[in-house]
Formats: sequence, C-alpha cells, structure tokens
Amino acid sequence: MASEIHISSFIVHAAPDAMSDLTARLRALDCEIVPALGNASRLIVLVERASDRAVADMLDAINALPGVYSALPVYHHAEPAAALAEPMP
Repeated sequence: MASEIHISSFIVHAAPDAMSDLTARLRALDCEIVPALGNASRLIVLVERASDRAVADMLDAINALPGVYSALPVYHHAEPAAALAEPMP
C-alpha cells in the first residue's frame, strides 16, 4: 500500500484562561496553530498524519486536553505522499 498524507484542520474552542497552556500542549503534539481573529477562546489547528485513524486519534487527544470545550473537524484531505513531491503545473 502506498504511503499517504492526511491533512486536516479542527476548530478548537477552549477556556480563555487555558489558551497559553493549550497552545504549548498542541505544539508538543506536533500541531500547527492559527489563532482565530477576534476570539480569544478559539484556535484553528492543522495536522498532517499518515492515516485517517491517526487524524481521528489526534482529534480525540485534543478533545481530552485540559480546558478544551470542543474540537471539531473542519477539513480533511488525503493523497499519496509521492504526489506532494511532484511539481505544480
């Protein structure tokens, strides 16, 4: 089976006073974070994983972090890892 890359994003809603600790924990989980403008209690979290199961496990892990009210999937895309090395037309 060919290696795949799964790219996903989540909206994470958390307690405002937990955001500093939460961002550190998310970075430790190898997540990229984009702060949502105008809202101190929401983040956009981007992840790249090798399978859809790994993405689902990451969503569960984020939901289990202290201070997180909810983490909801927004986007998911998968393609062969070799395709990412191909030049864009």
